[in-house]
Amino acid sequence: MDWSINLKQRDKIALALGFIFLVIVLSNWFMNYSMKQVSGQFKSVYEDRLIPALDIAAIMERSYKNHLLLEEHILEGDRNTKNELNLAIKNNQYEIDSILVKFEATYLTDKERQNLESYKKAQHSLVNVQKAILAESSNFDTAARKSYNTTGKAAFQQVLNPLHDLSEIQETVGHELLDSAERQMNTIKVLSRLVIAMAVIIALLVATLLQTSRKLNSIKQQNYHLN
Repeated sequence: MDWSINLKQRDKIALALGFIFLVIVLSNWFMNYSMKQVSGQFKSVYEDRLIPALDIAAIMERSYKNHLLLEEHILEGDRNTKNELNLAIKNNQYEIDSILVKFEATYLTDKERQNLESYKKAQHSLVNVQKAILAESSNFDTAARKSYNTTGKAAFQQVLNPLHDLSEIQETVGHELLDSAERQMNTIKVLSRLVIAMAVIIALLVATLLQTSRKLNSIKQQNYHLN
Protein backbone atom coordinates (compact mmCIF):
# COMPACT_ATOMS: atom_id res chain seq x y z
CA MET A 1 0.00 0.00 0.00
CA ASP A 2 2.76 2.45 0.97
CA TRP A 3 4.61 1.48 -2.19
CA SER A 4 1.54 2.36 -4.30
CA ILE A 5 1.17 5.72 -2.56
CA ASN A 6 4.83 6.50 -3.10
CA LEU A 7 4.54 5.65 -6.79
CA LYS A 8 1.58 8.03 -7.12
CA GLN A 9 3.53 10.75 -5.33
CA ARG A 10 6.46 10.19 -7.63
CA ASP A 11 4.20 10.50 -10.70
CA LYS A 12 2.80 13.76 -9.36
CA ILE A 13 6.27 15.09 -8.72
CA ALA A 14 7.34 14.07 -12.23
CA LEU A 15 4.37 15.94 -13.71
CA ALA A 16 5.18 18.96 -11.57
CA LEU A 17 8.78 18.84 -12.79
CA GLY A 18 7.61 18.65 -16.38
CA PHE A 19 5.31 21.64 -15.90
CA ILE A 20 8.02 23.69 -14.21
CA PHE A 21 10.47 22.78 -16.96
CA LEU A 22 7.96 23.98 -19.56
CA VAL A 23 7.47 27.24 -17.67
CA ILE A 24 11.23 27.78 -17.51
CA VAL A 25 11.63 27.12 -21.24
CA LEU A 26 8.83 29.56 -22.10
CA SER A 27 10.21 32.13 -19.69
CA ASN A 28 13.68 31.87 -21.21
CA TRP A 29 12.22 32.21 -24.70
CA PHE A 30 10.24 35.29 -23.69
CA MET A 31 13.28 36.82 -21.97
CA ASN A 32 15.40 36.30 -25.08
CA TYR A 33 12.65 37.80 -27.21
CA SER A 34 12.30 40.77 -24.83
CA MET A 35 16.05 41.33 -24.80
CA LYS A 36 16.04 41.51 -28.60
CA GLN A 37 13.16 43.98 -28.41
CA VAL A 38 15.00 46.12 -25.87
CA SER A 39 18.17 45.97 -27.96
CA GLY A 40 16.20 47.04 -31.01
CA GLN A 41 14.60 49.90 -29.11
CA PHE A 42 17.93 51.22 -27.85
CA LYS A 43 19.34 50.87 -31.35
CA SER A 44 16.37 52.81 -32.71
CA VAL A 45 16.89 55.54 -30.10
CA TYR A 46 20.46 55.93 -31.35
CA GLU A 47 20.03 55.46 -35.10
CA ASP A 48 16.50 56.83 -35.62
CA ARG A 49 16.33 59.50 -32.90
CA LEU A 50 19.71 60.67 -31.61
CA ILE A 51 21.55 60.77 -34.95
CA PRO A 52 18.58 62.35 -36.82
CA ALA A 53 18.26 64.94 -34.03
CA LEU A 54 21.90 65.86 -34.63
CA ASP A 55 21.21 65.96 -38.37
CA ILE A 56 18.31 68.36 -37.84
CA ALA A 57 20.56 70.55 -35.69
CA ALA A 58 23.19 70.50 -38.45
CA ILE A 59 20.60 71.51 -41.07
CA MET A 60 19.41 74.37 -38.86
CA GLU A 61 22.98 75.51 -38.25
CA ARG A 62 23.81 75.63 -41.96
CA SER A 63 20.50 77.33 -42.72
CA TYR A 64 21.35 80.07 -40.21
CA LYS A 65 24.83 80.34 -41.72
CA ASN A 66 23.41 80.82 -45.20
CA HIS A 67 21.00 83.43 -43.89
CA LEU A 68 23.88 85.38 -42.36
CA LEU A 69 26.13 84.86 -45.38
CA LEU A 70 23.37 86.19 -47.61
CA GLU A 71 23.17 89.36 -45.52
CA GLU A 72 26.95 89.67 -45.61
CA HIS A 73 26.84 89.24 -49.39
CA ILE A 74 24.40 92.16 -49.66
CA LEU A 75 26.57 94.42 -47.48
CA GLU A 76 29.83 93.46 -49.20
CA GLY A 77 31.20 95.93 -51.75
CA ASP A 78 33.99 93.81 -53.21
CA ARG A 79 33.01 91.55 -56.11
CA ASN A 80 35.64 88.88 -55.37
CA THR A 81 34.48 88.61 -51.77
CA LYS A 82 30.89 88.37 -53.01
CA ASN A 83 31.92 85.43 -55.21
CA GLU A 84 33.55 83.72 -52.22
CA LEU A 85 30.40 84.23 -50.15
CA ASN A 86 28.30 82.89 -53.01
CA LEU A 87 30.45 79.75 -53.11
CA ALA A 88 30.18 79.33 -49.31
CA ILE A 89 26.37 79.51 -49.56
CA LYS A 90 26.37 76.88 -52.33
CA ASN A 91 28.60 74.57 -50.27
CA ASN A 92 26.34 74.91 -47.24
CA GLN A 93 23.31 74.14 -49.38
CA TYR A 94 25.07 71.07 -50.77
CA GLU A 95 25.74 69.86 -47.21
CA ILE A 96 22.11 70.49 -46.27
CA ASP A 97 20.93 68.37 -49.21
CA SER A 98 23.34 65.56 -48.27
CA ILE A 99 22.19 65.54 -44.63
CA LEU A 100 18.57 65.56 -45.79
CA VAL A 101 19.12 62.42 -47.88
CA LYS A 102 20.65 60.73 -44.83
CA PHE A 103 17.75 61.85 -42.62
CA GLU A 104 15.14 60.49 -45.06
CA ALA A 105 16.75 57.03 -44.82
CA THR A 106 15.92 56.75 -41.10
CA TYR A 107 12.63 55.48 -39.62
CA LEU A 108 10.03 58.25 -39.83
CA THR A 109 6.59 58.45 -38.25
CA ASP A 110 3.64 59.76 -40.27
CA LYS A 111 3.91 63.12 -38.51
CA GLU A 112 7.62 63.30 -39.29
CA ARG A 113 6.96 62.60 -42.95
CA GLN A 114 4.41 65.41 -43.06
CA ASN A 115 6.83 67.86 -41.43
CA LEU A 116 9.61 66.68 -43.71
CA GLU A 117 7.50 67.35 -46.79
CA SER A 118 6.66 70.79 -45.42
CA TYR A 119 10.35 71.46 -44.87
CA LYS A 120 11.33 70.33 -48.38
CA LYS A 121 8.75 72.64 -49.95
CA ALA A 122 9.84 75.54 -47.75
CA GLN A 123 13.50 74.80 -48.46
CA HIS A 124 12.89 74.75 -52.21
CA SER A 125 11.15 78.11 -51.95
CA LEU A 126 13.98 79.53 -49.80
CA VAL A 127 16.65 78.43 -52.27
CA ASN A 128 14.82 80.20 -55.10
CA VAL A 129 14.41 83.37 -53.01
CA GLN A 130 18.10 83.30 -52.05
CA LYS A 131 19.12 82.90 -55.69
CA ALA A 132 17.04 85.92 -56.65
CA ILE A 133 18.52 88.00 -53.83
CA LEU A 134 22.06 86.85 -54.69
CA ALA A 135 21.48 87.89 -58.30
CA GLU A 136 20.37 91.34 -57.17
CA SER A 137 23.25 91.63 -54.74
CA SER A 138 25.82 90.49 -57.33
CA ASN A 139 24.64 93.33 -59.57
CA PHE A 140 24.91 95.73 -56.60
CA ASP A 141 21.17 96.32 -56.86
CA THR A 142 19.88 98.26 -53.85
CA ALA A 143 16.65 96.21 -54.02
CA ALA A 144 18.58 93.23 -52.60
CA ARG A 145 18.43 94.65 -49.08
CA LYS A 146 14.66 95.12 -49.25
CA SER A 147 14.18 91.62 -50.70
CA TYR A 148 16.29 90.18 -47.88
CA ASN A 149 14.22 91.91 -45.18
CA THR A 150 10.89 90.86 -46.70
CA THR A 151 10.72 87.72 -48.82
CA GLY A 152 14.12 86.47 -47.59
CA LYS A 153 13.26 86.52 -43.89
CA ALA A 154 9.74 85.19 -44.51
CA ALA A 155 11.07 82.25 -46.54
CA PHE A 156 13.72 81.57 -43.91
CA GLN A 157 11.12 81.44 -41.13
CA GLN A 158 9.02 79.01 -43.17
CA VAL A 159 12.02 76.67 -43.22
CA LEU A 160 12.60 76.88 -39.46
CA ASN A 161 9.03 75.98 -38.43
CA PRO A 162 8.99 72.34 -39.70
CA LEU A 163 12.57 71.85 -38.45
CA HIS A 164 11.51 72.84 -34.93
CA ASP A 165 8.54 70.46 -35.19
CA LEU A 166 10.84 67.62 -36.28
CA SER A 167 13.13 68.30 -33.31
CA GLU A 168 10.21 68.06 -30.88
CA ILE A 169 9.05 64.78 -32.41
CA GLN A 170 12.55 63.32 -32.03
CA GLU A 171 12.46 64.05 -28.31
CA THR A 172 8.90 62.74 -27.81
CA VAL A 173 9.39 59.48 -29.72
CA GLY A 174 12.79 58.96 -28.09
CA HIS A 175 11.20 59.17 -24.62
CA GLU A 176 8.48 56.73 -25.68
CA LEU A 177 11.07 54.20 -26.86
CA LEU A 178 13.04 54.53 -23.62
CA ASP A 179 9.86 54.09 -21.54
CA SER A 180 8.96 50.98 -23.54
CA ALA A 181 12.47 49.58 -23.05
CA GLU A 182 12.23 50.22 -19.31
CA ARG A 183 8.94 48.31 -19.12
CA GLN A 184 10.49 45.41 -21.01
CA MET A 185 13.44 45.36 -18.62
CA ASN A 186 11.10 45.29 -15.61
CA THR A 187 9.31 42.31 -17.17
CA ILE A 188 12.63 40.55 -17.71
CA LYS A 189 13.54 41.12 -14.05
CA VAL A 190 10.26 39.55 -12.91
CA LEU A 191 10.76 36.56 -15.20
CA SER A 192 14.34 36.05 -14.06
CA ARG A 193 13.15 35.95 -10.44
CA LEU A 194 10.45 33.48 -11.47
CA VAL A 195 13.04 31.23 -13.10
CA ILE A 196 15.16 31.34 -9.94
CA ALA A 197 12.10 30.42 -7.86
CA MET A 198 11.33 27.56 -10.26
CA ALA A 199 14.90 26.31 -9.97
CA VAL A 200 14.55 26.22 -6.17
CA ILE A 201 11.27 24.30 -6.50
CA ILE A 202 12.93 21.83 -8.87
CA ALA A 203 15.73 21.30 -6.36
CA LEU A 204 13.17 20.56 -3.64
CA LEU A 205 11.21 18.19 -5.89
CA VAL A 206 14.37 16.35 -6.89
CA ALA A 207 15.27 15.97 -3.22
CA THR A 208 11.76 14.59 -2.59
CA LEU A 209 12.13 12.15 -5.47
CA LEU A 210 15.45 10.93 -4.14
CA GLN A 211 13.96 10.42 -0.71
CA THR A 212 10.99 8.54 -2.20
CA SER A 213 13.37 6.39 -4.22
CA ARG A 214 15.33 5.47 -1.10
CA LYS A 215 12.10 4.47 0.67
CA LEU A 216 11.08 2.27 -2.26
CA ASN A 217 14.46 0.57 -2.28
CA SER A 218 14.16 0.00 1.45
CA ILE A 219 10.71 -1.57 1.03
CA LYS A 220 11.96 -3.85 -1.75
CA GLN A 221 14.89 -5.00 0.37
CA GLN A 222 12.61 -5.74 3.35
CA ASN A 223 10.21 -7.74 1.14
CA TYR A 224 13.14 -9.71 -0.26
CA HIS A 225 14.36 -10.69 3.21
CA LEU A 226 10.84 -11.76 4.25
CA ASN A 227 10.71 -14.18 1.35
